Amino acid sequence: MRFEKLSTPCDLGPSESCGWFRVAWLEASPGDVSIRVYAVTTCLHTPTASTPVVKCLVSGDSIPPASLVLLGTAPAAAGTLPFKLGEGETAALGWLPGHGPAVDAVVVQAVNAHGGSLFFFAAVSGNCYGCVL
Repeated sequence: MRFEKLSTPCDLGPSESCGWFRVAWLEASPGDVSIRVYAVTTCLHTPTASTPVVKCLVSGDSIPPASLVLLGTAPAAAGTLPFKLGEGETAALGWLPGHGPAVDAVVVQAVNAHGGSLFFFAAVSGNCYGCVL
């Protein structure tokens, strides 16, 4: 699994800068499998003075369904899915276009007629206690 920032020009309008990103994967048996790419819009961990640096999402976390926003779906055989995020000064990976909520992580799920896999982390932002951007 790879998460990449692309050099392709991006435009969301005059008051919002953006970037193109891409999630890439390898699928041994793509058959009838689709890949769903989600933005996670809630940082699940808060830094404190005793734990000053945290990741917003760690293995074993339960992501609240209301914090998942579908960025796109692609056939597994495609191997990639590009998407736009707003960019600027933020501890998050960016934000949803249209000055939407912050994107604290990008997760991926493989889905077929029998259901979906667990989420795979493509990218996770961090947060730090007392940091100033």
